Amino acid sequence: MFKKIALLSMMLTLSACSSTGSISVPGMSSEPDIAFSELYLRGVFNWWEASPDYQFTQGNGGWQVDVELIADGQPYDFKVSDENWSPAQSCGGKYKGQPVSLNSTSYLVCAGDSETLQFTPTETGTYRFTIMAASGNEIRLLITRRG
Repeated sequence: MFKKIALLSMMLTLSACSSTGSISVPGMSSEPDIAFSELYLRGVFNWWEASPDYQFTQGNGGWQVDVELIADGQPYDFKVSDENWSPAQSCGGKYKGQPVSLNSTSYLVCAGDSETLQFTPTETGTYRFTIMAASGNEIRLLITRRG
């Protein structure tokens, strides 16, 4: 009888553990790491292509790419992604057309269902897009004016 009670108790304990849906192991993340060296700025300004001129390079304060934009009052749609649009490496907004502002940090979610972002420059010129690690499946984005 004691064996049956012990077995039943162990089964209840195990089933309670499995109801959380995942097991957390310290030092292990279920989210894949963001491969910053493989990311591109992709948007209407480059026909959404992963071209070398728009690949992020490591610099002071994060990974950067400079882009010339024309201030015509229209927003530029864009996302950050690798060459293959891999879901875990495609970073964008939490909703379609999420606006990002100059000199203001925005948090982008990296997932297959991330949406396009919008930036509307107020002056024609070169803008630096800088991305940095955040937490989980998010990265930080900062857009600054270069000249």
